[in-house]
Amino acid sequence: MKVEVNSTGRTLKVALEKISLPREREYVQELIDAVEEYERILGVIVYYQGKDLVVRSRSLTEGVEPYLDLIKRSIRGDRIQEEFSSYGKEPVFSHSFPIKDKRGKTVGGVSILQRTSFMEEDIRKAKWSILTMIFVLTGGTVALILLGTRKWVSQPIAQLIAGIRRMAEGDLNTRIDTKRHDELSELAQAFNQMAGELKKAQERIIQETGAKLEMERNLRQSEKLATIGQLASGLAHEIGTPLNIIGGRAELTKRRLDEREMIRKNLDIILQQTERITKIIQRLLGFVRKKKPEQAAVSIPTLLETTADFLDHQIQKQNVKVVKKLEENLPSVTGDADQLQQVFLNLFLNAIQAMPGGGTLGLSASSKWISRKNLEDDRRQYLEICVQDTGVGMERGVVENIFHPFFTTKDQGTGLGLMVSHGIVQDHEGWIEVESEVGRGSVLKVYLPCSQREMRHEG
Repeated sequence: MKVEVNSTGRTLKVALEKISLPREREYVQELIDAVEEYERILGVIVYYQGKDLVVRSRSLTEGVEPYLDLIKRSIRGDRIQEEFSSYGKEPVFSHSFPIKDKRGKTVGGVSILQRTSFMEEDIRKAKWSILTMIFVLTGGTVALILLGTRKWVSQPIAQLIAGIRRMAEGDLNTRIDTKRHDELSELAQAFNQMAGELKKAQERIIQETGAKLEMERNLRQSEKLATIGQLASGLAHEIGTPLNIIGGRAELTKRRLDEREMIRKNLDIILQQTERITKIIQRLLGFVRKKKPEQAAVSIPTLLETTADFLDHQIQKQNVKVVKKLEENLPSVTGDADQLQQVFLNLFLNAIQAMPGGGTLGLSASSKWISRKNLEDDRRQYLEICVQDTGVGMERGVVENIFHPFFTTKDQGTGLGLMVSHGIVQDHEGWIEVESEVGRGSVLKVYLPCSQREMRHEG
């Protein structure tokens, strides 16, 4: 574009430098009008500084001052001046140069305004041509790459992804068969090795988990038997009482064989005491018997009543008063009733033993909405079961260690009771809190989540 406008400018300069103004002004006007007819030329401005005369194309009606300034700069510098600008809303390229008379004196200058829209249109066409060529070349290249990589990359990667998905679904026997000798083959071999190691780890974890569960069951059963040992003396006395009654009534019946009414009455009493002994033995055997954990709805108030009845002899022997405060219509919890009874049996026994001179055993149960993470949307309904005694209490160091294995303050204790109880409660998604003050007693709070089916709405 610059070459084109420069060529036009040279031709115009030769013509203008051979004429004189103002006598030939009309010729100058015709000359610039002829140049303007070229579709790419917007207009021409001729300026004579001596006469301060301006001749311009008829299309340039106003706003030519910037181009006059450009002509004057060209005259002062005696060299060509070029710049991109706009005339009105049309972008132009202005080419200005000085003109001289026959003696070589600078007498004025010329500015040719050429439209740049033609150039922009050519650039757009060239861009589209280049983009089309790039698209065709890129498409062809991509097609070749896809055809080449489908066989050598995509298919092996697809096999690898399929193997990973099967492994994610639990199939650790998954293996990828590849006969290649490249990086993907090495990756497949590493995958196969990882799958084999995971399979071995899974088998090892299953074995270790089974052994751990069996050990835990044995530990809980051992603690249960230890608890039964503490109950043995009381149960012996409880069974001894009906046995004495049976023996006395049998002796009395033997002496009065002729009194039918007395015999019937004594036999009824003997049968009642026999049933009482049978229930005591069944209850003891049921608690001692080792069985697998169950998941069923457990009524906590009923469980607390049964456990308290189990320890009735120890309660009476140590002059302990039981005060119960159980909220009505409590929802049940889901769990193993036998394991939960073992928890409360340990807590009741500890509370009774903490009151050697007698006292009050408080049992309460209520429902509460609790958020263990202190988040409003994490609130859940729990049963709070409190076992409170008015015994000797515990020091802070004892409270911090009572759930540790083999920690005990009793002469004949195993140190496993509260640890086992704590583990059972955790298995039921709950926890135990302890509060104690020396000389004033202790309270152990057991929190168990309510059964989802019976959970009430908050508020």
